[in-house]
Amino acid sequence: MKNIILATNNTHKKEKLAWIMQDITDSVSSMPEKIDVEEDGITFVQNAEIKASAVSKRFNEFSIATDGGAEIPALGVRWNSLLTRRFLGKADITDWDRIEGLLELMKDLHGNDRRVVWREAIAISDPTGKIIFSKEVEGDTGLIQTEYSKKQYKEGIWLCTLWSYPQFGGRNFFDLNEEEIKEGEISWWKLKDAAVSYFESKKI
Repeated sequence: MKNIILATNNTHKKEKLAWIMQDITDSVSSMPEKIDVEEDGITFVQNAEIKASAVSKRFNEFSIATDGGAEIPALGVRWNSLLTRRFLGKADITDWDRIEGLLELMKDLHGNDRRVVWREAIAISDPTGKIIFSKEVEGDTGLIQTEYSKKQYKEGIWLCTLWSYPQFGGRNFFDLNEEEIKEGEISWWKLKDAAVSYFESKKI
């Protein structure tokens, strides 16, 4: 595998997918052009597979895609984790709209009812669009804060602005130290370990 295309326009996800692939392939590259893919899977791994396959077919290259979202059990049917980024159902919204929207949705929830769990999946496709590897994992667990600071923000991971960790004194994701962030990004570590192990065993 001489090169693999990163099937995402999200800067943060590009960083993570490139990091996952750095010990597997000679190089990674962005998509030559943006393409629209309908994510109609019923799981995160299915959506990742749909995206990876579509990008591989379009550009005749290996590709890697990801899909993930937050599970918030206390919201019940009011929340669909597959629509974490699109839960407001509107176009042309900002991350700040998403943050304010989630706070409004959870305004009557307190304590452990604000519990949130992240899930992430990746999929890798060969140039024909055939999926050669996919994996979905459970990531970190925390609580959704009742307020936030605009200083605690990075494009591509808006939910981290609201994510606190009881096991780390209730601190926000952006206040964690280097070692603690590994737990905050445990889904990426799990996915990297799984991908590296797979390709080492297959000698692809």
